[in-house]
Amino acid sequence: MKCWSIGAATSQAMALILTTRSRLVDRSLIICLTCVVASIVGLCLSPDVAAQDLIVSRTVLEDKGGARTIADVTGQQFNPIGAIMSEGYSDSAYWLRLQVRAPSVGNEVVLHIGPALLDEVRLYEAGERDPKEWITRVTGDRYVYEDRDRKDIALGFVVNVTKPEQTFYLRIKTTSASQITVQGLEPAHADRKLQHSKLFRNIFIGLMLWALVWAIDHYIVGREPIVGFFALYQGISILYGLGVTGNLAPLAPHAFPQLADLLTNILAYAVPFTFLLFSRAVLKPYASPSLQGFTVLLLAFPIQLMATALGYTLTALSMATLVSVAAAWYCVILALKATQEHVPSRRLLQTAYIVTGLIATLFGLTDFGWITLFTVNATNGSMLLTGGVVSSGLFCIMLFIRLRQSRLNAQQSSVTLELSQRALEIERAHKTKAQEDARTDYLTGLFNRRHFVELAEHELTRAAHCQEPLSLLIMDIDHFKVINDTWGHHGGDKVLRRVAHLISNALREGDILGRIGGEEFAAALIGTDKEHALEVAHRIRSTVENTAITLLGNHTVHVTLSIGLTQLGKPGCSLDDLLQEADKALYRAKDSGRNTIMAT
Repeated sequence: MKCWSIGAATSQAMALILTTRSRLVDRSLIICLTCVVASIVGLCLSPDVAAQDLIVSRTVLEDKGGARTIADVTGQQFNPIGAIMSEGYSDSAYWLRLQVRAPSVGNEVVLHIGPALLDEVRLYEAGERDPKEWITRVTGDRYVYEDRDRKDIALGFVVNVTKPEQTFYLRIKTTSASQITVQGLEPAHADRKLQHSKLFRNIFIGLMLWALVWAIDHYIVGREPIVGFFALYQGISILYGLGVTGNLAPLAPHAFPQLADLLTNILAYAVPFTFLLFSRAVLKPYASPSLQGFTVLLLAFPIQLMATALGYTLTALSMATLVSVAAAWYCVILALKATQEHVPSRRLLQTAYIVTGLIATLFGLTDFGWITLFTVNATNGSMLLTGGVVSSGLFCIMLFIRLRQSRLNAQQSSVTLELSQRALEIERAHKTKAQEDARTDYLTGLFNRRHFVELAEHELTRAAHCQEPLSLLIMDIDHFKVINDTWGHHGGDKVLRRVAHLISNALREGDILGRIGGEEFAAALIGTDKEHALEVAHRIRSTVENTAITLLGNHTVHVTLSIGLTQLGKPGCSLDDLLQEADKALYRAKDSGRNTIMAT
């Protein structure tokens, strides 16, 4: 019981240390992630270039049929717009008329167009000799990246503004959400904007890859499905973030530049799909009312793929946005209705999904053109990346806490199991000791009379059946009462232990030796006939006689043995018969003056 109490206390202490350490790690992780996200948001919202926009005015004309030409629209009435045009998902083509001012140095102006996932952007500029002759160039994420005016992730054109002000037309047609920004920048300022975008992209990739590698490492070690789903969601989110910011375009083959656009669309469908897989695994332990809604929402993914294959990409992308918002708020409802406490806590679970739901809603409203979430400096792509980092960060914290608790539970279980095993070992040792005490003489360590009889009877039966010899010795210490009277029971006990040791050393390992009385010993010599048994008896008697036994005060005594010997004879002879025969021989040895051997 004492060992068990110490073990339990040790277990509790270890669990307390592990819990405290893990809480500190959790707090550090949360603080670190909060600081990083705040830095990203600040970088996203901060002006990336201290440059004046060279576009004097922007006006737009919607071409619902998409069939108008430049000649058709030049004489039409355009409506003025701000720096951002938010039209959402639309089948229309949009014509932008830009009045661009000449730069302070040189003639080159970079028309910086966002977002980078616009399908087709066509530039029209008047010819130098004939204003009615329009020179056209085209770009977009369905066109070869190497053919762009500038090797920039962002779409754009380099134009020469040779007059104080010059007019340019842009025709924009896309299946993605139309969140269009156009800036007129001097080349140096455009280069700085490019560097700013690369820095933001690298921060995004670094943070997201860190979480992905962390998840993959834990999945390889633990093979937990929830970690695998998070790694899948994280990997898809990284690729989608790169797609919507145009970073997949340089990777598309020259012969098939539309691949980047196609992959980005598929990734847009896959993000809510993997989010649902992960969230279903997260919410399941909380015993939420029903998880059947996940199945319905998950079916949207193959439908979107089919719609894209049939040419209804705009419908599929609109559906992806709706599914993202619906999935996020469905998870919020399940989190709010959770009935069981789990790790992480329901409050943290609810907070994480509410934040995710708000982010999904804001981006959904932006995609449909109902609100404008970003500014010219904080582009839609950078805001999407920030939202992805925030959502992934929250899920990473939740998963980290759950894995931490699982690790603590495993460690606690390991400690408990170890303590249980130790307790079982102690119990077995006690049981073994009790069994040993039940068959062993406490003073000499030899078998007691009862166990000696059990073993000897077994060997006697075997010897009779196999017709093998067996001899029995009974040995008694001569004048032992004198030793007890002279040296007390302590001296007598020491003599008994020493004589037992000497007899045991003179026997073979397979022989059976026991203390059957106060100063009386018995030995069953297995496979030994009378002749060899006499040799063993003489060796024992001689050894005991010639050994000085040291008592208290360095006093020594010599003792002798009287030995009676018999062997297995006629069939049907029992152990009691042998003991009686050997006992008779022992008395004859005593009567003959002791320190001698008599055999029957």
